[in-house]
Amino acid sequence: MTVVSSQIVAAHSDLIRTVAAAIGDSGTKDAARAAVARYREDGWNGLAAALDARLDRGEPGSEALDEEDRAILAAVERTAEDPAWLDGIEAEAEREAAEPIAALILAATWGEREALAALDEMRDTAEQAGLSQSAAHAFVAIVEGERDLETLVASFPHCPRGLATATLEAISRQETA
Repeated sequence: MTVVSSQIVAAHSDLIRTVAAAIGDSGTKDAARAAVARYREDGWNGLAAALDARLDRGEPGSEALDEEDRAILAAVERTAEDPAWLDGIEAEAEREAAEPIAALILAATWGEREALAALDEMRDTAEQAGLSQSAAHAFVAIVEGERDLETLVASFPHCPRGLATATLEAISRQETA
């Protein structure tokens, strides 16, 4: 099986979860087809064709796929076999992301212009994608002094609890190092 990057899986977890569920439950194929269609609209033609073939015939198509497409397809197969696997991979991705995010937040807290600009850009990108109250917004709130997990989760519902937790823990470690 293809080795699957936790960051790739985390970035595409909604698609992976939706298609994997449809493999085991034909009643959810419409949702899976809609998710695949959105990827096709965004230019993921080879992946979309392979996923459609998997949903239609039970095996992925033979389209030429790049490494990321193959990793997503492998994650769909693995999740179809073991749905809990995806949760573990997402948690791993959150832990991996937390350390550099914490470093960026601390640098911004200390007034480093590049770090502040990076966080502003993350927040702007989230807003342009239609995500208000995102993880990027939560990170800015942390820079501004918010360190209570429950407040962050309640105020920024599009920030995964696991990522917020891992980031606050990483900040704590980095502040005491």
